[in-house]
Amino acid sequence: MNERIALYREKLGAKWNQFSKKQKWMIAGISLFLLLSLGLYIFIASQPVYKPLYNQRLSEQEIGAIKAELDSKKIPYKITGNGTGIEVPEKMAQDVIVDLAAQGIPSEAGFNTELFSSTLGMTDRQFDVMKKEALQQELKKLLERVKGVRSAQVMLTLPQESLWVTQTADTATASVVVDVEPGTTLDQKQINSLYLLVSRSVPKLPMEAIAIMDQYSNPLERTDGNDSEASISNFKQQEEIKAEIEKKIQQNLYNLLGTIMGRDKVIVHTFINMNFDKENRVENIVEAPDKENNEGLIISSQRLSKAFSGQGAPPGGIAGTGDNAVPSYPGANTQGTNSQYEELNDTINREVNRITRNVVMSPYKIDDITINVGVEPPAGGQLDDATIESIKQVLRNVVRVTLSNSGLELTQEELDQHISVLPREFSGKVNVADSTSLNPALLWTVGGIAALALAAVAFLLIRRRRQNQLQETDDPELMDAQQPLEIPDLMYQEDNDQVVVRKQLEKLARSKPDEFVVLLRTWLAED
Repeated sequence: MNERIALYREKLGAKWNQFSKKQKWMIAGISLFLLLSLGLYIFIASQPVYKPLYNQRLSEQEIGAIKAELDSKKIPYKITGNGTGIEVPEKMAQDVIVDLAAQGIPSEAGFNTELFSSTLGMTDRQFDVMKKEALQQELKKLLERVKGVRSAQVMLTLPQESLWVTQTADTATASVVVDVEPGTTLDQKQINSLYLLVSRSVPKLPMEAIAIMDQYSNPLERTDGNDSEASISNFKQQEEIKAEIEKKIQQNLYNLLGTIMGRDKVIVHTFINMNFDKENRVENIVEAPDKENNEGLIISSQRLSKAFSGQGAPPGGIAGTGDNAVPSYPGANTQGTNSQYEELNDTINREVNRITRNVVMSPYKIDDITINVGVEPPAGGQLDDATIESIKQVLRNVVRVTLSNSGLELTQEELDQHISVLPREFSGKVNVADSTSLNPALLWTVGGIAALALAAVAFLLIRRRRQNQLQETDDPELMDAQQPLEIPDLMYQEDNDQVVVRKQLEKLARSKPDEFVVLLRTWLAED
């Protein structure tokens, strides 16, 4: 066994000496990294997992009583939540809870039902007081479950029950003081939730009869509508959209101009004015198919023509002697006259195009844009007019495309009012972050994984070679096959001095050919 260990050690040393100095340092570093990782994993895995004893927050007095009890029993623990919670190892949590409950610790961890177990001899006033206290305690625990509320104190005033019917119904009132966690601010939605919890937990308690304030005596008022919150939310959303569009325009211009002029030679600032009004309208349009003559299509036509001609007879009777005649009125002409009558009536029905359009205007419309570009001239020189004009032309194209949806055709003078180019030397350089650079943490992670993979491959190769060497050592037939064959000496009949010298020379030629060659050359040189 010792010989085999020595053989392994010798082979391992020979294999180790084959590596270069750099490879040795690499293998040593990987081995050290694996050992440290294994030790860290064992250390973390051996640490106990802590679990909170109670889900609700406890007072400082209760935490102190629990801490003293755990210290006396030498049970490890951790105090959390700024002194409002305590944790113990998960394996011991159930036993600790049972032991503390047997000693009545904590006193407010749960409601003591023994108060109502024996009501014999209890007056109505005593029962009402106990009922009120129980309701306050349960409401206190309910409010403390709200995120951001560390503790709460509740004072209730319940109406007295009466057999008489009154015009004004008695209502309950509630006063609540909440202790908000440091660095936390309750939003309006949470404040409304507090009012709702208190109102729904106590009978005959309207929200108007509830007063809530924080530990600094700041009243927490309830609001009925959500218009203000919706307005603030819409404003934030609009500002985010506007900032995102400005950022994209600036980034595109910076990439273009920075590639030409240099990343640290250009700075771009963009400001836009957007219209977020969403318009929905219905358009009823009547158009003539024949737009040149402004006439519709004829679908029906009717023409009526009447003509009459003839000579009429004179009226009969004596002038001025009839029943309805006027005396002494001159009579009509006794001779008839020729009369003609003609009537033309054309009726034409035309059809026009009646178009109904439901137009929905997009709310995200850019009404105005301003682009300011600062360019640093080369050292000891100035920007020529051609370069400045080229930059302005690029900016004009951006403004023209951006405002194309507004329906305005801007002239070059109007476009120049939206852009400006400032050829000035920069007082401070802008540090441009290289977006192509990789995260160092990612590089270390990939390097560690690659090192582990290489270590695993090297370990498998070395192990395989060792197994092959062990098989060759343990197999006697293979060892015999690897031993060189010995050539037997030639047998001569005569055993004189010449034969002996010849045998020695043959052995020398087989065993040490280099020395035999040197000896042969010496003999030839002497001859």
